[in-house]
Amino acid sequence: MRFETILYEPNEPFSPASPESVGMSLPLLRHAVETVHAWVDEDRIVGAAMLVICRNQIVLHETVGWSDRERQIPMKTDTIFMMRSMTKPLLGTAILMLKEEGRLTLEDRVSKYLPAFDNERSRDITIYQLLTHTSGITGSIVEDIGTTRYASLREAVDEVGRKGPEHPPGTRYEYSDPGSSTLGAVVAEISGMPVEDFITTRVLKPLGMGDSFLDFKLQPGDPRAGRVAASYRRENGESGPWTKSWDNTQPEEVPFFRASGGLFASAIDYAKFLSSMLHSGRFGDRRLLSEDSVELATSPGVVSKEYGLQWQTFGDCVFGHGGFQGTLSWVDKANDVIGLYLTQSERTGNATLPEFKKLVESTIVK
Repeated sequence: MRFETILYEPNEPFSPASPESVGMSLPLLRHAVETVHAWVDEDRIVGAAMLVICRNQIVLHETVGWSDRERQIPMKTDTIFMMRSMTKPLLGTAILMLKEEGRLTLEDRVSKYLPAFDNERSRDITIYQLLTHTSGITGSIVEDIGTTRYASLREAVDEVGRKGPEHPPGTRYEYSDPGSSTLGAVVAEISGMPVEDFITTRVLKPLGMGDSFLDFKLQPGDPRAGRVAASYRRENGESGPWTKSWDNTQPEEVPFFRASGGLFASAIDYAKFLSSMLHSGRFGDRRLLSEDSVELATSPGVVSKEYGLQWQTFGDCVFGHGGFQGTLSWVDKANDVIGLYLTQSERTGNATLPEFKKLVESTIVK
């Protein structure tokens, strides 16, 4: 059985510890890893990175399987993943930063910032409704094959505004990628810079997330490009074989940062962001958000009890987010636990994500 582990330098943000020292069961944690290894052998996934942090100490950081099966590149602890919708919490953070600076309110109408929403159908949609997926906006700015006919985020979002919502704003929860994309356009309009630049300068760099970037637009020769995992999909549910749909020798499918997705990150990098939310907006000597903003963002909404402000809520004091490419993260505030389970095998045909979360939860000694 092959596992890849990492040695930590003294200046790493998290220090290693034994599971028993922080109240977790070593045998059950090893069982979780062995189960994921079996999932690779059974072709339920192609590969995975697992990271569990308890009380700011790493009790598990291991990998199994392949980063690129066809090229025989093994998964490693510094592999970078296509995070897809795990981008949304960073986008929500950007909106709340602007709120704390007095540059917007959550009750503001989107039409205040984006003229394409100033019509009879879209005029009443608010920032809060976009954050909570209750705007009534549905559909996608991306085609089924992963491409798009739009040349820019703003072009796509302007059409979303002209089309308008499918349901009356504020009346029901419906997960909405174009709604999140609209938030990205709002950030860009208010800040005067592309939303990807805002997130990079205000979130990624302050947290030291050097293995994270937005969209696959790296300078030639950037060594991070070769560490990005390939992507796999199944055509026939769980019965069909995994087929590689993208790898790091190709450009990204969408030619602009879509805001609802687009983040690439390693497990340890994303854990830094999760840690800042676990610790009420602070990571080391850096503060991203106020304690009140973090509480608001990670608490269940009024319409949906399973979603906050661009954060999924998994129950009392547990929040996080997943991504379509087969990624999952969560923060358990009550037990001071951060968990990441990152695969590159699309959610369609990949039911292992909630299973791994349950395995980790079972390791907590009550």
